[in-house]
Amino acid sequence: IAIRRSTFERHPWIAMNLFKAFSEAKDRSLARALDVTTSSFPIPWAPYMACQAQKMFGGNLWDYGIDPNRTTIDAFLRFSFEQGVAHRRMAVEDLFPKQLQTSVRV
Repeated sequence: IAIRRSTFERHPWIAMNLFKAFSEAKDRSLARALDVTTSSFPIPWAPYMACQAQKMFGGNLWDYGIDPNRTTIDAFLRFSFEQGVAHRRMAVEDLFPKQLQTSVRV
């Protein structure tokens, strides 16, 4: 997801709201995939396969956020610089507004 800098500067709350919305959508999607009572997929073994994938990859099949994906994002940034796509080697923190770089749980 990309947000225009001008939009983010006018509405700084938008980044965290989008992150929360997509996280909720992911959680609901996973719940539907694991529901054996009413399959949302046109194949009868979908819940079984989702359960197997969850066991293989851990409880969260699609981790969202910076820290769970830091290794992948950093590799992407390194490759983009090495291949000439980016004009400088960026850090992971260069991509995200500060509002998304920290989280507080109460």
